[in-house]
Amino acid sequence: MNARGLGLMVTALLTALLTTLLGGQAATATSLEAAAPADQRPRFLEDYPSFSPNGDGDHDRLEVGYQLRVGAVVQIRVEPRTEVAPFTVALGWKPAGRHTWTWNGRTPQGRLVPEGSYEVHLLTPQGRAESFAFLDLTFEAGVFVSERFGAPRDQVSKVYPRSVAVRDGVRLFVGQASDGEVRSGVVTFRNASGGVVLRRDLRSLDRDDELVWEGRDSRGRPLPPGRYLATVSGVDRLGNEGASKPLRLWVSQDRLVWRQRTRVLAAQKAWTPPCSGSTTPECQMTVPRGEVTPSVRLAGGLTHRAEPSQPPFMGSARSHHFLAVPKAVRGVDAIRVAFAGEPTIPGGTDVGHLSAGAGGPGAKAMVSSDSTGRTRWVEDPVHGDGVEHSDRERRRLPGAYWEFWTEGDDAFDVGTFTVSLRYLAVAG
Repeated sequence: MNARGLGLMVTALLTALLTTLLGGQAATATSLEAAAPADQRPRFLEDYPSFSPNGDGDHDRLEVGYQLRVGAVVQIRVEPRTEVAPFTVALGWKPAGRHTWTWNGRTPQGRLVPEGSYEVHLLTPQGRAESFAFLDLTFEAGVFVSERFGAPRDQVSKVYPRSVAVRDGVRLFVGQASDGEVRSGVVTFRNASGGVVLRRDLRSLDRDDELVWEGRDSRGRPLPPGRYLATVSGVDRLGNEGASKPLRLWVSQDRLVWRQRTRVLAAQKAWTPPCSGSTTPECQMTVPRGEVTPSVRLAGGLTHRAEPSQPPFMGSARSHHFLAVPKAVRGVDAIRVAFAGEPTIPGGTDVGHLSAGAGGPGAKAMVSSDSTGRTRWVEDPVHGDGVEHSDRERRRLPGAYWEFWTEGDDAFDVGTFTVSLRYLAVAG
């Protein structure tokens, strides 16, 4: 080899050596990773929580701890899940042991990166490790209505402070208060003109982050009817300050009064599919295999024929019933249900079973009879408060729910149900 060729070879070797020692491209570490024993690969010491480089001196920097089993050239590669391009920081040669890399939330060019999630990769010739971090610059607490009694999410919740029958209130949920995300804050209620009518310090809330808005001022006097707004403001654990979006509320001039109503329904009238209120596939797995069909003997009635070859619950013939009560402003307080019917085979001794205000496979019979029967009053019944639409359940208004069934080899025709209801409604 001539002198020129030898010189070129030496130059190439030196270039490669300097690239490795000074932190070359990520591909260098990747290409050697397979050759390194597993016990020589680096690792992060923990997963890294949120930080907030907003300049207030509180959680402004992310301290990333890592451990090297052997000395190596180290690179940190940050891969954003935002519009920011990935970038690599060359840390050079580090001896075996524990080390820390501090990130101020900026690119190598000094630009603050946007809020969002970031993957952090530790690269060495012996292998790599992966972790994540979240850059948080927003005060995210909010105030929401806890119980909507089946009303749509965008419907403004009303409160009735002039009620005599009950001291009315709307339960509100303050998100991220008790879990430590909010360090200090206050819930403020304002009227339509922007005037403050009430303040509640977050430290006064219970563990459930709930407070009750009664439409009253600090002295307990009913506020004038009209529109009000609620916001939560403060400082979160990362030092971010801000306020939530306003929650719309309404103070009504009406009053709530107790109503008690009784309705007689043909059995088919309130008959619903067993999974009508759920969107989960698991519901179909618990549907009994007995047979429920329209009765040929009792007009509007239902025939229940149990399947004796199945286990007791799976073999039962079970019908589900629901009666919506849209005027129940605070849900249905209590229900009582009675039935009337007879064995499918005249002169038989077969019986039917009735349960009100409870649901699911665990529901037990409250009354059993071969002719008529009536349950006790059931307070706070299942589905009495209604259901707001979610991924697992469809929206449902407050109402009365009950089940009727036969077991073993029994067959029974139920003709009517008598449903008694107790609830709060708007007077008039």
